[in-house]
Amino acid sequence: MGDLSSRRVFAFFSAGFVFSLAEPIFLLLTGSSIVSALWPMANRTLEWTFTLREIRSFLFGIFLILIPISFHRRKKASVYEKLASIFVTGASLSFIMMYILLNYAYIRDAFVLLPTTVGFTMFCAMIIGFDLPKNPFQKSGRDIKNSINLVMILFSVWLFVPGLPAMAGLLPSPPELEFEDGQYNVETTSYEYPMPENVSSIQGDYEADVVFSVYISKPVNYQYQMPLAIILHGFASPQYESYIDWVEEMSSRGVVVAYIQYPSDVMPPGYDNYTLLEQYGMSNHPFHLPRAVAINAALDFMVTKLPDNTNTDNLLVGGHSLGAGYAFLALDWALDRGWANESLFVDLESPYARPVQDHLQPDLSRLPSNFIAHVAITEDDMSVNDCFGVYHQKLLGEDALFIEIPSDRYGFPRLVASHYLQATETHDTLADWGFYRRVALQSNWLVANTLNEDITAQGLKEILVGSPELTNMGVWSDGKSVEELRVFHDAINHESYDHCKKWEGP
Repeated sequence: MGDLSSRRVFAFFSAGFVFSLAEPIFLLLTGSSIVSALWPMANRTLEWTFTLREIRSFLFGIFLILIPISFHRRKKASVYEKLASIFVTGASLSFIMMYILLNYAYIRDAFVLLPTTVGFTMFCAMIIGFDLPKNPFQKSGRDIKNSINLVMILFSVWLFVPGLPAMAGLLPSPPELEFEDGQYNVETTSYEYPMPENVSSIQGDYEADVVFSVYISKPVNYQYQMPLAIILHGFASPQYESYIDWVEEMSSRGVVVAYIQYPSDVMPPGYDNYTLLEQYGMSNHPFHLPRAVAINAALDFMVTKLPDNTNTDNLLVGGHSLGAGYAFLALDWALDRGWANESLFVDLESPYARPVQDHLQPDLSRLPSNFIAHVAITEDDMSVNDCFGVYHQKLLGEDALFIEIPSDRYGFPRLVASHYLQATETHDTLADWGFYRRVALQSNWLVANTLNEDITAQGLKEILVGSPELTNMGVWSDGKSVEELRVFHDAINHESYDHCKKWEGP
Protein backbone atom coordinates (compact mmCIF):
# COMPACT_ATOMS: atom_id res chain seq x y z
CA MET A 1 0.00 0.00 0.00
CA GLY A 2 2.82 2.28 -0.92
CA ASP A 3 4.00 4.58 1.85
CA LEU A 4 0.98 3.94 4.09
CA SER A 5 1.69 2.04 7.26
CA SER A 6 -0.63 -0.73 8.38
CA ARG A 7 -1.43 1.27 11.50
CA ARG A 8 -2.51 4.26 9.43
CA VAL A 9 -4.63 2.11 7.14
CA PHE A 10 -6.32 0.48 10.11
CA ALA A 11 -6.96 3.86 11.78
CA PHE A 12 -8.69 5.38 8.73
CA PHE A 13 -10.61 2.22 7.92
CA SER A 14 -11.83 2.04 11.54
CA ALA A 15 -12.73 5.72 11.53
CA GLY A 16 -14.88 5.20 8.44
CA PHE A 17 -16.45 2.10 9.94
CA VAL A 18 -17.39 3.94 13.14
CA PHE A 19 -18.57 7.01 11.19
CA SER A 20 -21.50 5.14 9.65
CA LEU A 21 -22.50 3.78 13.05
CA ALA A 22 -22.04 7.00 15.02
CA GLU A 23 -25.70 7.98 15.18
CA PRO A 24 -27.18 4.64 16.34
CA ILE A 25 -24.30 4.19 18.79
CA PHE A 26 -24.90 7.66 20.24
CA LEU A 27 -28.66 7.01 20.54
CA LEU A 28 -28.04 3.69 22.28
CA LEU A 29 -25.61 5.30 24.72
CA THR A 30 -28.14 8.04 25.53
CA GLY A 31 -30.82 5.52 26.49
CA SER A 32 -32.71 4.81 23.27
CA SER A 33 -33.93 1.31 22.54
CA ILE A 34 -32.36 -0.63 19.68
CA VAL A 35 -35.45 0.05 17.53
CA SER A 36 -35.34 3.79 18.26
CA ALA A 37 -31.61 3.91 17.62
CA LEU A 38 -31.97 2.33 14.18
CA TRP A 39 -35.12 4.19 13.15
CA PRO A 40 -33.41 7.36 11.76
CA MET A 41 -31.11 5.20 9.63
CA ALA A 42 -34.09 3.16 8.42
CA ASN A 43 -35.91 6.34 7.40
CA ARG A 44 -32.88 7.65 5.53
CA THR A 45 -32.49 4.29 3.81
CA LEU A 46 -36.02 4.70 2.54
CA GLU A 47 -35.48 8.29 1.39
CA TRP A 48 -32.22 7.45 -0.38
CA THR A 49 -33.83 4.51 -2.14
CA PHE A 50 -36.60 6.62 -3.64
CA THR A 51 -34.00 9.18 -4.74
CA LEU A 52 -31.84 6.48 -6.34
CA ARG A 53 -34.83 5.23 -8.31
CA GLU A 54 -35.21 8.68 -9.85
CA ILE A 55 -31.55 9.00 -10.88
CA ARG A 56 -30.63 5.37 -11.52
CA SER A 57 -29.68 5.85 -15.21
CA PHE A 58 -27.52 8.87 -14.38
CA LEU A 59 -25.90 6.95 -11.52
CA PHE A 60 -25.20 3.98 -13.79
CA GLY A 61 -23.36 6.28 -16.21
CA ILE A 62 -21.36 7.85 -13.37
CA PHE A 63 -20.12 4.49 -12.14
CA LEU A 64 -19.21 3.34 -15.64
CA ILE A 65 -16.95 6.39 -15.75
CA LEU A 66 -15.64 6.04 -12.18
CA ILE A 67 -14.44 2.46 -12.52
CA PRO A 68 -11.83 3.16 -15.24
CA ILE A 69 -10.88 6.42 -13.51
CA SER A 70 -10.29 4.46 -10.28
CA PHE A 71 -7.97 2.03 -12.06
CA HIS A 72 -6.18 4.95 -13.66
CA ARG A 73 -5.72 6.78 -10.34
CA ARG A 74 -4.64 3.64 -8.46
CA LYS A 75 -0.89 4.14 -8.99
CA LYS A 76 -0.96 7.94 -9.12
CA ALA A 77 -3.17 8.60 -6.11
CA SER A 78 -1.77 10.84 -3.41
CA VAL A 79 -1.61 9.78 0.21
CA TYR A 80 -4.70 11.88 0.94
CA GLU A 81 -6.67 10.20 -1.87
CA LYS A 82 -5.70 6.78 -0.55
CA LEU A 83 -6.63 7.66 3.02
CA ALA A 84 -9.96 9.08 1.86
CA SER A 85 -10.63 5.90 -0.11
CA ILE A 86 -9.78 3.74 2.90
CA PHE A 87 -12.13 5.82 5.05
CA VAL A 88 -14.92 5.41 2.46
CA THR A 89 -14.32 1.65 2.34
CA GLY A 90 -14.74 1.36 6.11
CA ALA A 91 -17.86 3.54 6.08
CA SER A 92 -19.34 1.53 3.20
CA LEU A 93 -18.72 -1.76 4.94
CA SER A 94 -20.35 -0.75 8.22
CA PHE A 95 -23.30 0.84 6.39
CA ILE A 96 -23.93 -2.25 4.30
CA MET A 97 -23.76 -4.44 7.41
CA MET A 98 -26.49 -2.33 9.01
CA TYR A 99 -28.45 -2.40 5.77
CA ILE A 100 -28.29 -6.22 5.67
CA LEU A 101 -29.76 -6.35 9.19
CA LEU A 102 -32.54 -3.90 8.25
CA ASN A 103 -33.18 -5.80 5.05
CA TYR A 104 -33.58 -9.07 6.93
CA ALA A 105 -35.91 -7.56 9.51
CA TYR A 106 -37.98 -5.15 7.42
CA ILE A 107 -37.00 -4.37 3.83
CA ARG A 108 -37.00 -7.90 2.39
CA ASP A 109 -34.94 -7.14 -0.75
CA ALA A 110 -37.18 -4.28 -1.87
CA PHE A 111 -34.35 -1.73 -2.13
CA VAL A 112 -31.98 -3.24 -4.68
CA LEU A 113 -30.35 0.04 -5.73
CA LEU A 114 -28.93 0.93 -2.33
CA PRO A 115 -26.62 -2.11 -1.99
CA THR A 116 -25.76 -1.69 -5.68
CA THR A 117 -24.65 1.90 -5.10
CA VAL A 118 -22.73 1.06 -1.94
CA GLY A 119 -21.10 -1.90 -3.67
CA PHE A 120 -19.97 0.29 -6.57
CA THR A 121 -18.64 2.88 -4.15
CA MET A 122 -16.74 0.28 -2.11
CA PHE A 123 -15.30 -1.29 -5.27
CA CYS A 124 -13.95 2.03 -6.58
CA ALA A 125 -12.62 3.03 -3.15
CA MET A 126 -10.81 -0.28 -2.72
CA ILE A 127 -9.16 0.00 -6.12
CA ILE A 128 -7.66 3.37 -5.13
CA GLY A 129 -6.99 2.79 -1.43
CA PHE A 130 -5.80 -0.80 -1.31
CA ASP A 131 -3.47 -3.06 -3.24
CA LEU A 132 -5.19 -5.11 -5.92
CA PRO A 133 -5.44 -8.73 -4.77
CA LYS A 134 -2.98 -11.21 -6.22
CA ASN A 135 -3.80 -14.68 -7.45
CA PRO A 136 -4.60 -16.67 -4.27
CA PHE A 137 -3.42 -19.88 -5.95
CA GLN A 138 0.10 -18.52 -6.22
CA LYS A 139 2.44 -18.43 -3.25
CA SER A 140 2.71 -14.62 -3.35
CA GLY A 141 -1.06 -14.33 -2.89
CA ARG A 142 -1.37 -16.50 0.19
CA ASP A 143 -0.99 -13.93 2.94
CA ILE A 144 -3.72 -12.59 5.19
CA LYS A 145 -3.66 -9.05 3.78
CA ASN A 146 -4.13 -10.28 0.22
CA SER A 147 -6.94 -12.59 1.33
CA ILE A 148 -8.77 -9.73 3.02
CA ASN A 149 -8.39 -7.54 -0.07
CA LEU A 150 -9.72 -10.33 -2.28
CA VAL A 151 -12.72 -11.01 -0.04
CA MET A 152 -13.59 -7.30 0.11
CA ILE A 153 -13.39 -6.92 -3.67
CA LEU A 154 -15.54 -10.00 -4.21
CA PHE A 155 -18.01 -8.78 -1.58
CA SER A 156 -18.38 -5.41 -3.32
CA VAL A 157 -18.91 -7.15 -6.67
CA TRP A 158 -21.52 -9.42 -5.04
CA LEU A 159 -23.32 -6.30 -3.84
CA PHE A 160 -23.52 -4.41 -7.12
CA VAL A 161 -23.89 -7.11 -9.79
CA PRO A 162 -27.52 -8.12 -8.97
CA GLY A 163 -28.65 -4.50 -9.28
CA LEU A 164 -26.98 -3.76 -12.63
CA PRO A 165 -30.01 -4.68 -14.80
CA ALA A 166 -32.24 -2.44 -12.66
CA MET A 167 -29.75 0.42 -12.68
CA ALA A 168 -29.30 0.12 -16.43
CA GLY A 169 -33.07 0.18 -17.01
CA LEU A 170 -33.21 -3.34 -18.45
CA LEU A 171 -35.98 -4.74 -16.20
CA PRO A 172 -39.72 -4.37 -16.83
CA SER A 173 -41.45 -1.65 -14.83
CA PRO A 174 -44.65 -2.04 -12.80
CA PRO A 175 -47.96 -0.56 -13.94
CA GLU A 176 -49.03 2.86 -12.76
CA LEU A 177 -52.51 2.87 -11.28
CA GLU A 178 -54.95 5.00 -13.23
CA PHE A 179 -57.60 6.00 -10.74
CA GLU A 180 -59.66 9.16 -10.44
CA ASP A 181 -58.29 11.50 -7.78
CA GLY A 182 -60.45 12.99 -5.08
CA GLN A 183 -62.25 16.19 -6.07
CA TYR A 184 -61.53 18.28 -2.98
CA ASN A 185 -58.64 19.95 -1.25
CA VAL A 186 -58.20 18.88 2.35
CA GLU A 187 -58.02 21.04 5.47
CA THR A 188 -56.60 19.50 8.65
CA THR A 189 -56.68 20.87 12.18
CA SER A 190 -55.12 19.23 15.23
CA TYR A 191 -56.65 19.49 18.69
CA GLU A 192 -54.78 18.42 21.81
CA TYR A 193 -57.04 16.35 24.00
CA PRO A 194 -56.84 16.10 27.80
CA MET A 195 -54.86 12.98 28.61
CA PRO A 196 -56.34 11.19 31.65
CA GLU A 197 -54.04 11.53 34.65
CA ASN A 198 -53.88 7.78 35.22
CA VAL A 199 -52.35 7.49 31.74
CA SER A 200 -50.06 10.53 31.69
CA SER A 201 -48.57 9.47 35.04
CA ILE A 202 -47.24 6.20 33.54
CA GLN A 203 -46.04 7.45 30.16
CA GLY A 204 -42.43 6.78 29.20
CA ASP A 205 -39.91 9.04 27.51
CA TYR A 206 -40.10 7.64 23.98
CA GLU A 207 -43.08 9.81 23.00
CA ALA A 208 -42.28 12.71 25.33
CA ASP A 209 -42.23 15.16 22.41
CA VAL A 210 -45.67 14.12 21.11
CA VAL A 211 -48.59 16.43 21.82
CA PHE A 212 -51.30 13.81 21.74
CA SER A 213 -54.08 15.16 19.60
CA VAL A 214 -57.06 14.41 17.44
CA TYR A 215 -56.51 15.49 13.84
CA ILE A 216 -59.69 16.41 12.01
CA SER A 217 -59.41 16.47 8.21
CA LYS A 218 -62.27 17.62 6.02
CA PRO A 219 -62.83 18.45 2.36
CA VAL A 220 -62.75 22.18 1.66
CA ASN A 221 -66.01 23.82 0.50
CA TYR A 222 -67.95 20.56 0.77
CA GLN A 223 -71.60 21.45 1.39
CA TYR A 224 -73.15 18.00 1.77
CA GLN A 225 -73.42 15.59 4.65
CA MET A 226 -70.08 13.86 5.26
CA PRO A 227 -69.54 10.34 6.56
CA LEU A 228 -66.96 9.94 9.31
CA ALA A 229 -63.79 7.84 9.32
CA ILE A 230 -61.80 7.11 12.49
CA ILE A 231 -58.19 6.01 11.92
CA LEU A 232 -55.74 4.69 14.54
CA HIS A 233 -51.97 4.45 14.04
CA GLY A 234 -49.53 1.62 14.63
CA PHE A 235 -47.24 1.01 17.59
CA ALA A 236 -44.80 3.86 18.27
CA SER A 237 -45.91 5.69 15.12
CA PRO A 238 -48.26 8.43 16.31
CA GLN A 239 -47.00 11.01 13.82
CA TYR A 240 -49.83 12.26 11.60
CA GLU A 241 -47.36 12.61 8.74
CA SER A 242 -46.94 8.83 8.62
CA TYR A 243 -50.59 8.38 7.65
CA ILE A 244 -51.36 11.65 5.88
CA ASP A 245 -51.76 9.97 2.48
CA TRP A 246 -54.37 7.58 3.89
CA VAL A 247 -56.27 10.41 5.58
CA GLU A 248 -56.17 12.76 2.61
CA GLU A 249 -57.17 10.07 0.11
CA MET A 250 -60.37 9.64 2.09
CA SER A 251 -61.05 13.25 2.92
CA SER A 252 -60.52 14.44 -0.67
CA ARG A 253 -63.51 12.31 -1.64
CA GLY A 254 -65.97 13.85 0.84
CA VAL A 255 -65.19 12.11 4.14
CA VAL A 256 -64.37 13.83 7.42
CA VAL A 257 -61.48 11.88 8.96
CA ALA A 258 -60.51 11.80 12.63
CA TYR A 259 -56.94 10.59 13.12
CA ILE A 260 -56.52 9.52 16.74
CA GLN A 261 -53.14 9.69 18.48
CA TYR A 262 -52.76 7.50 21.55
CA PRO A 263 -49.67 6.75 23.67
CA SER A 264 -47.76 3.55 22.91
CA ASP A 265 -45.06 4.02 25.53
CA VAL A 266 -46.85 3.33 28.82
CA MET A 267 -45.74 1.43 31.91
CA PRO A 268 -48.74 0.12 33.83
CA PRO A 269 -48.40 -2.12 36.88
CA GLY A 270 -47.03 -5.50 35.83
CA TYR A 271 -45.64 -4.26 32.52
CA ASP A 272 -42.23 -5.80 33.21
CA ASN A 273 -43.11 -9.20 34.66
CA TYR A 274 -46.11 -10.65 32.84
CA THR A 275 -46.10 -13.80 30.67
CA LEU A 276 -47.32 -12.99 27.18
CA LEU A 277 -50.30 -15.00 25.95
CA GLU A 278 -51.62 -14.62 22.40
CA GLN A 279 -54.76 -16.52 21.49
CA TYR A 280 -57.78 -16.09 19.19
CA GLY A 281 -56.34 -12.85 17.80
CA MET A 282 -55.99 -11.34 21.29
CA SER A 283 -53.13 -10.70 23.69
CA ASN A 284 -52.94 -10.15 27.43
CA HIS A 285 -50.61 -7.14 27.30
CA PRO A 286 -51.17 -4.92 30.35
CA PHE A 287 -50.47 -1.95 28.06
CA HIS A 288 -53.94 -2.37 26.54
CA LEU A 289 -55.59 -0.92 29.62
CA PRO A 290 -54.10 2.59 29.72
CA ARG A 291 -54.08 2.84 25.93
CA ALA A 292 -57.79 2.02 25.89
CA VAL A 293 -58.40 4.77 28.45
CA ALA A 294 -56.51 7.26 26.28
CA ILE A 295 -58.33 6.20 23.10
CA ASN A 296 -61.68 6.54 24.83
CA ALA A 297 -60.76 10.04 26.06
CA ALA A 298 -59.65 11.04 22.55
CA LEU A 299 -62.89 9.76 21.02
CA ASP A 300 -65.03 11.59 23.57
CA PHE A 301 -63.06 14.75 22.81
CA MET A 302 -63.31 14.16 19.05
CA VAL A 303 -67.10 14.50 19.16
CA THR A 304 -66.76 18.14 20.20
CA LYS A 305 -64.59 18.99 17.17
CA LEU A 306 -66.46 17.34 14.31
CA PRO A 307 -67.92 19.63 11.61
CA ASP A 308 -71.65 20.27 11.85
CA ASN A 309 -72.37 18.40 8.63
CA THR A 310 -70.73 15.17 9.83
CA ASN A 311 -73.07 12.21 9.43
CA THR A 312 -72.13 9.54 11.95
CA ASP A 313 -74.81 7.18 10.64
CA ASN A 314 -72.25 6.32 7.96
CA LEU A 315 -68.91 5.34 9.45
CA LEU A 316 -65.53 3.81 8.73
CA VAL A 317 -63.30 2.58 11.51
CA GLY A 318 -59.77 1.58 10.54
CA GLY A 319 -56.27 1.17 11.80
CA HIS A 320 -52.81 -0.11 11.01
CA SER A 321 -50.91 -2.73 13.00
CA LEU A 322 -51.59 -2.14 16.71
CA GLY A 323 -54.11 0.51 15.70
CA ALA A 324 -56.03 -2.14 13.77
CA GLY A 325 -56.36 -4.18 16.95
CA TYR A 326 -57.58 -1.09 18.77
CA ALA A 327 -60.05 -0.31 15.98
CA PHE A 328 -62.35 -2.76 17.78
CA LEU A 329 -62.31 -0.38 20.77
CA ALA A 330 -63.28 2.57 18.58
CA LEU A 331 -65.92 0.48 16.84
CA ASP A 332 -67.51 -0.59 20.12
CA TRP A 333 -67.41 3.02 21.34
CA ALA A 334 -69.21 4.16 18.18
CA LEU A 335 -71.83 1.41 18.31
CA ASP A 336 -72.54 2.33 21.95
CA ARG A 337 -73.58 5.75 20.68
CA GLY A 338 -75.86 4.44 17.99
CA TRP A 339 -73.53 5.41 15.17
CA ALA A 340 -73.12 3.51 11.89
CA ASN A 341 -76.76 2.46 11.67
CA GLU A 342 -76.90 3.13 7.90
CA SER A 343 -73.48 1.93 6.67
CA LEU A 344 -70.26 0.74 8.24
CA PHE A 345 -66.84 -0.17 6.87
CA VAL A 346 -64.12 -1.68 9.06
CA ASP A 347 -60.61 -1.61 7.58
CA LEU A 348 -57.90 -3.50 9.47
CA GLU A 349 -54.46 -3.20 7.84
CA SER A 350 -51.65 -5.56 8.91
CA PRO A 351 -53.52 -6.02 12.20
CA TYR A 352 -51.98 -6.88 15.54
CA ALA A 353 -53.73 -8.18 18.64
CA ARG A 354 -56.84 -6.76 20.20
CA PRO A 355 -57.18 -6.75 24.02
CA VAL A 356 -58.14 -9.93 25.85
CA GLN A 357 -59.57 -8.10 28.89
CA ASP A 358 -63.28 -8.81 29.39
CA HIS A 359 -64.44 -5.21 29.62
CA LEU A 360 -62.68 -4.39 26.33
CA GLN A 361 -64.55 -6.96 24.24
CA PRO A 362 -66.68 -5.45 21.45
CA ASP A 363 -70.40 -6.20 21.17
CA LEU A 364 -70.69 -6.88 17.45
CA SER A 365 -74.32 -7.95 17.61
CA ARG A 366 -75.07 -4.32 16.77
CA LEU A 367 -73.38 -4.30 13.37
CA PRO A 368 -75.69 -2.86 10.70
CA SER A 369 -76.91 -4.94 7.78
CA ASN A 370 -75.04 -2.63 5.38
CA PHE A 371 -71.60 -3.66 6.60
CA ILE A 372 -68.30 -4.53 4.88
CA ALA A 373 -64.86 -5.20 6.32
CA HIS A 374 -61.38 -5.64 4.88
CA VAL A 375 -58.75 -7.44 6.91
CA ALA A 376 -55.55 -7.04 4.91
CA ILE A 377 -52.15 -8.60 5.51
CA THR A 378 -48.90 -8.25 3.57
CA GLU A 379 -46.85 -11.20 2.31
CA ASP A 380 -43.52 -9.96 3.68
CA ASP A 381 -44.74 -8.69 7.03
CA MET A 382 -41.91 -9.40 9.48
CA SER A 383 -43.58 -7.60 12.39
CA VAL A 384 -47.04 -9.10 12.87
CA ASN A 385 -48.27 -12.69 12.70
CA ASP A 386 -50.92 -13.18 10.00
CA CYS A 387 -53.08 -15.20 12.40
CA PHE A 388 -54.21 -12.06 14.21
CA GLY A 389 -55.96 -10.97 11.03
CA VAL A 390 -57.40 -14.45 10.49
CA TYR A 391 -59.14 -14.33 13.85
CA HIS A 392 -60.22 -10.73 13.38
CA GLN A 393 -61.99 -11.80 10.18
CA LYS A 394 -63.65 -14.67 12.03
CA LEU A 395 -64.88 -12.26 14.72
CA LEU A 396 -66.27 -9.79 12.16
CA GLY A 397 -68.20 -12.53 10.38
CA GLU A 398 -69.16 -13.39 6.82
CA ASP A 399 -69.13 -9.78 5.61
CA ALA A 400 -65.41 -9.48 6.27
CA LEU A 401 -63.00 -10.13 3.40
CA PHE A 402 -59.51 -11.39 4.25
CA ILE A 403 -56.94 -10.04 1.77
CA GLU A 404 -53.33 -11.02 1.18
CA ILE A 405 -51.27 -8.34 -0.58
CA PRO A 406 -48.58 -10.30 -2.44
CA SER A 407 -44.96 -9.44 -3.16
CA ASP A 408 -43.90 -9.55 -6.82
CA ARG A 409 -40.15 -9.30 -7.36
CA TYR A 410 -40.30 -9.78 -11.11
CA GLY A 411 -39.17 -6.35 -12.36
CA PHE A 412 -38.04 -3.02 -10.98
CA PRO A 413 -38.94 -1.49 -8.65
CA ARG A 414 -39.64 -4.76 -6.90
CA LEU A 415 -43.15 -4.87 -5.45
CA VAL A 416 -42.50 -6.02 -1.90
CA ALA A 417 -45.44 -6.01 0.51
CA SER A 418 -43.94 -5.14 3.89
CA HIS A 419 -45.59 -4.31 7.20
CA TYR A 420 -45.22 -0.61 6.43
CA LEU A 421 -47.03 -0.61 3.07
CA GLN A 422 -49.75 1.69 4.46
CA ALA A 423 -47.34 4.35 5.77
CA THR A 424 -46.88 7.54 3.78
CA GLU A 425 -43.10 7.09 3.84
CA THR A 426 -43.43 3.85 1.82
CA HIS A 427 -46.10 5.01 -0.61
CA ASP A 428 -45.15 3.33 -3.88
CA THR A 429 -46.77 1.59 -6.83
CA LEU A 430 -47.68 -1.51 -4.84
CA ALA A 431 -49.28 0.64 -2.14
CA ASP A 432 -51.41 2.36 -4.80
CA TRP A 433 -52.72 -0.93 -6.15
CA GLY A 434 -52.94 -2.92 -2.93
CA PHE A 435 -54.02 -0.24 -0.45
CA TYR A 436 -54.91 3.24 -1.72
CA ARG A 437 -57.20 1.88 -4.42
CA ARG A 438 -59.19 0.14 -1.69
CA VAL A 439 -59.18 3.31 0.41
CA ALA A 440 -60.63 5.27 -2.50
CA LEU A 441 -63.33 2.66 -3.10
CA GLN A 442 -64.20 2.52 0.60
CA SER A 443 -64.51 6.30 0.71
CA ASN A 444 -66.68 6.45 -2.40
CA TRP A 445 -68.94 3.75 -0.97
CA LEU A 446 -69.40 5.65 2.28
CA VAL A 447 -70.14 8.90 0.47
CA ALA A 448 -72.63 7.20 -1.86
CA ASN A 449 -74.45 5.75 1.15
CA THR A 450 -74.48 9.13 2.89
CA LEU A 451 -75.94 10.85 -0.20
CA ASN A 452 -78.47 8.03 -0.71
CA GLU A 453 -76.98 7.12 -4.10
CA ASP A 454 -78.09 3.52 -3.80
CA ILE A 455 -77.15 2.31 -7.27
CA THR A 456 -73.62 3.72 -6.97
CA ALA A 457 -73.23 2.28 -3.48
CA GLN A 458 -74.36 -1.18 -4.63
CA GLY A 459 -71.92 -1.15 -7.54
CA LEU A 460 -69.04 -0.20 -5.27
CA LYS A 461 -70.02 -2.87 -2.76
CA GLU A 462 -69.81 -5.54 -5.47
CA ILE A 463 -66.23 -4.46 -6.12
CA LEU A 464 -65.26 -4.21 -2.46
CA VAL A 465 -66.36 -7.74 -1.58
CA GLY A 466 -63.78 -9.31 -3.89
CA SER A 467 -64.52 -8.79 -7.58
CA PRO A 468 -61.72 -8.99 -10.19
CA GLU A 469 -61.78 -5.20 -10.28
CA LEU A 470 -60.50 -5.28 -6.70
CA THR A 471 -58.01 -8.13 -7.02
CA ASN A 472 -56.43 -7.32 -10.40
CA MET A 473 -53.02 -5.65 -10.00
CA GLY A 474 -52.24 -4.76 -13.62
CA VAL A 475 -49.34 -5.94 -15.79
CA TRP A 476 -45.61 -5.33 -15.93
CA SER A 477 -44.36 -3.30 -18.89
CA ASP A 478 -43.47 -6.51 -20.77
CA GLY A 479 -47.04 -7.82 -20.49
CA LYS A 480 -46.62 -10.23 -17.56
CA SER A 481 -49.45 -9.98 -15.03
CA VAL A 482 -48.58 -8.71 -11.57
CA GLU A 483 -49.55 -11.16 -8.84
CA GLU A 484 -53.14 -10.50 -7.85
CA LEU A 485 -54.58 -9.83 -4.42
CA ARG A 486 -55.53 -13.11 -2.76
CA VAL A 487 -58.92 -13.05 -1.09
CA PHE A 488 -60.45 -15.43 1.43
CA HIS A 489 -64.02 -15.36 2.67
CA ASP A 490 -63.27 -17.77 5.52
CA ALA A 491 -59.51 -17.80 6.09
CA ILE A 492 -59.57 -19.79 9.32
CA ASN A 493 -60.97 -22.79 7.45
CA HIS A 494 -58.65 -22.49 4.47
CA GLU A 495 -55.65 -24.80 4.27
CA SER A 496 -53.34 -21.79 3.90
CA TYR A 497 -54.13 -20.85 7.50
CA ASP A 498 -54.36 -24.22 9.21
CA HIS A 499 -51.35 -23.15 11.29
CA CYS A 500 -53.48 -20.50 12.97
CA LYS A 501 -55.70 -23.09 14.62
CA LYS A 502 -52.94 -23.83 17.13
CA TRP A 503 -54.08 -20.60 18.84
CA GLU A 504 -57.32 -22.33 19.75
CA GLY A 505 -55.53 -24.62 22.19
CA PRO A 506 -55.72 -28.44 22.49
